[in-house]
Amino acid sequence: MKALKFASYFLTLMLIVSAIGCSKGTDTKPAAEPAAQQEDTTKTEPAKEEPAATEKKFDLNGQTVKIGVWWDDADPRTMKEKGPAEEAQIKLIEEAEKKYNAKIEFVKFGDYGKYVENFTVTSLSGEPFADIVRLELFWAFPQLVNKEFIQPLDEWIDVKDAKYIDWMRVGGSYKGKQYGIVDSAPSPYGIFYNKTLVQKLGLEDPYELQQKGEWTWDKFREFAKKATQDTNGDGKTDVWGLSGAYGKLKAFTEQVVYTNKGSVDKDENGEIKFSLNGPNAVEALQYVSDLFNVDKSIQQPIPDDASKEFIAGKGVMYSGFSWELGGFVENMKGQDLGYVFFPKGPKADKYVSYTPFGNMWMVSKYSKNAEAALHIIDEISLNEAGRKLSEESWQTSYPNKESMDTRKQMAGNIDYISYYAIPDGEKLFEGVVKEITEGKVSPATAIDKAKPQFEANIKKLLDSSK
Repeated sequence: MKALKFASYFLTLMLIVSAIGCSKGTDTKPAAEPAAQQEDTTKTEPAKEEPAATEKKFDLNGQTVKIGVWWDDADPRTMKEKGPAEEAQIKLIEEAEKKYNAKIEFVKFGDYGKYVENFTVTSLSGEPFADIVRLELFWAFPQLVNKEFIQPLDEWIDVKDAKYIDWMRVGGSYKGKQYGIVDSAPSPYGIFYNKTLVQKLGLEDPYELQQKGEWTWDKFREFAKKATQDTNGDGKTDVWGLSGAYGKLKAFTEQVVYTNKGSVDKDENGEIKFSLNGPNAVEALQYVSDLFNVDKSIQQPIPDDASKEFIAGKGVMYSGFSWELGGFVENMKGQDLGYVFFPKGPKADKYVSYTPFGNMWMVSKYSKNAEAALHIIDEISLNEAGRKLSEESWQTSYPNKESMDTRKQMAGNIDYISYYAIPDGEKLFEGVVKEITEGKVSPATAIDKAKPQFEANIKKLLDSSK
């Protein structure tokens, strides 16, 4: 239940950061400056300043504004142990209740698999289970947007405001409109590596390569090949360059495709279309095939839980989400750890971490207090203060300044993998990965085999979203 782990991660950051999770330490754009007024030489009177926009006031007359989630302890007021972040958010909640003359209630619907069904059914009844709900982006886009279950936010908030992060603006928008609001980015996906083994094997440190812009496919491949060794002389490989990945090779291959500016489901214009047969994606699939079949630098057979193999020292690298760090630190005492971006593909111009698991607050179009609910969730978020608290927590949890620096960089460089919205999209992509690795089938053949079903399922998605 990967998504539930992400929900837990996001909850932690919502209450530490008021939202969820990933520079983005946060590399936000400043609010747009107003156009400079031109001097009117035909008048001697100074130009009059435009009156400041008047804040719209709400009086909900004691009504309850409901905030929908699928996890426990979303409400900081009910938590047994409260830290500075929780106390700060409780104060914001109390201020919002007074300002809006309303009660704020966090409503949990705990069945993740039926969460969207519950939201849509209760919305159609005229009483959505919550006024503002936490939704996975692959739930929202395109289905819930096209079926008009959620409300665009552009007319109610200025998304150019500097307090909003790039991840919110990019991940939470669809066809030019903003639907999601969140004050921190999700957990990034990168490469953990055993620095102790790197030094022992005489390898270049990936962080140093990353900082020089030299952590590329070629360097990764060279590094992984050198790290794959028979260390006890029995004729069998006992240390691999890569022990595997969270999400097995499917998740690893996703990153390789997207970090080469490839895609599974988007054309060059961003429209939903099968695109795994594009040149960047094909190049990425061939690269993974070469790592597995030619170099054999990825642990074989593919382990069910590659993190255990990494902990046991069977892999110099492991690809996974940043929230996995705690387990490695706990179970790899005496080993120095590093964390870096995925290497840049030939078509990439910078390091980016990609994730399919981004969820944000979205407003129910059926809510009787939709606009007020949006302003409430906005005002009870900690925003920059929360992100600073999160960075402070990284300073105590990350094992060294290099991995901490990477984590901060990642928080400002994260993008979204959207193909999970396609029915059976994960399963179909996983089938392609299995064909090119264990099946030793060429990428072109594996893609051609999967293409008809992918296209049929994309049509199904688009048809069901009308």
